[in-house]
Order: sequence, then structure tokens, then C-alpha cells
Amino acid sequence: MEHQNLNQEQKLRVALCGPLPKTERALLRRGDVEIIRDDDNFNLLMGMFNGKTGCDLMIVEAPYGHGLHSMTCQVGEHKTCPLWLVNDPPDEAIWYKINLQLDEVPAKRKAALEQAIAVGPPRHEILILTDTPERRGELTGWMKKIYSVWNVALPPLNVPEDVKGYLRELRGPCAPPEAVVIAMAGVDSLKAAEHIRRVWPKVGMVWSCNLDFSLQAYHLNVDCFFLLGEANTGTLGIGLNRIYQYNKRGSEQ
Repeated sequence: MEHQNLNQEQKLRVALCGPLPKTERALLRRGDVEIIRDDDNFNLLMGMFNGKTGCDLMIVEAPYGHGLHSMTCQVGEHKTCPLWLVNDPPDEAIWYKINLQLDEVPAKRKAALEQAIAVGPPRHEILILTDTPERRGELTGWMKKIYSVWNVALPPLNVPEDVKGYLRELRGPCAPPEAVVIAMAGVDSLKAAEHIRRVWPKVGMVWSCNLDFSLQAYHLNVDCFFLLGEANTGTLGIGLNRIYQYNKRGSEQ
């Protein structure tokens, strides 16, 4: 087959939950598929969920499966893959759809790679979004103090006065800053955090608000969230430390 010479990175990764011997043999006959298994299906699912196990498609054995193809499975923080519940082997119509989805994977990978290259590396700056001149002054002062204590040169600070206007113009793909700091009141703060995460899925973020959006911050993968009443040099420094500790900077942000 023309796919036999593909290296490991080029192969399509298909996770199988259940024996599925006929399905596995059919997949391997394609020549471009690598089967992913684990003796414990829970371990396999957790590996996919936390991003340690990459996967392009998942097939789960269901004795009375009818090819439920509208489902997806989480793979890491920002990716999902199709999930099929099927009998072994899947009926002809379902098998045709599975192969179509697998055939689309190389083009999607190429598009993602081209987008990552077009975005480029992070900009050497920190973006600060605040809603009042007083907070802008406080945050810039705290940033200078923190980096002085760290004995590290402070990156240029991008502190737009018109935050809503800045966010309206901010569209991806574009290079992210090294970090984003949001200190705003009300629902506008949540909207800002959501918009930043849509444009830059992996940029490090410190978020402070007068409303308790800690649950939303968790789902948005914010590095550090605290209430505006708790905002000071210490809490900001903790948040920045977490960003650099987890090292989320990079071209894939």
C-alpha cells in the first residue's frame, strides 16, 4: 500500500476501547493507522483527556452500537476527536463515514501546522487589560516592583486605554504576548477573559475581578484567579510565577 512507508508521526492514531478484532484488522489494512490501546480503558481515557495520549479518532465497542458519530472525546485542553460507538465490525455505512473522517486528518494537521507557523513566536511584551486609569497605574507599578525583585528586565507593557476597542480589533491568528493580565470589574471582565482565550488558547493568563468567576477561570485554563479586593504585588507575583513555571509560552499558543 502507498501508506506503508509513513513514519510514526504521520500515521493516524485510532484509540480502541474493547476487543474489536474485526475493526482493528480493517483499520490496519489501510496502512496509515496506528492502534492505541490500554489494558485499562479508564487509563486510556485519562491519558487522552490530559493530553498525554494523542488521538485522531476513538472507537468504542457497543454490542448494540448504531454508529453514534455526533459524539466527541476530549484530547488535551483544546482538542477533540470523533467518538464512535459501534458493533464489531461496524456496518458498511458507518465504516464508510469512519474512513472519511480518517482521510480528512492529514489536511487538518497540515492546516494547523501552517497556522502555527504563520502566527510565529510570542511577542516580547505583557498585555494588561484594566478598566480604570487607577488600576492601570497600580498594575504597571506592581509589575515594575515584581521584576525588580526578580532582578529580571521587565518586558514592554501593552496597556490599552480602550479595552473594548482593543478586543474588538483583536482577531486570530496572531502572535500572543508573553502573558496577559486582566483586572476588571463586572461581566466585562469575563468577556475579556473569554475573548483572550479564543484568540490565544494557551497564553498564560492572570485574571482578577470583583465577581467570583473562579469556576469560569478553571474552564478557561487561567493560571491564577483572585478577587480585585485581593489584588496586590503578592497575588500578581504569584500569578506571573505560575505562568512562567508552567511555561505555556511558545508558537502553539
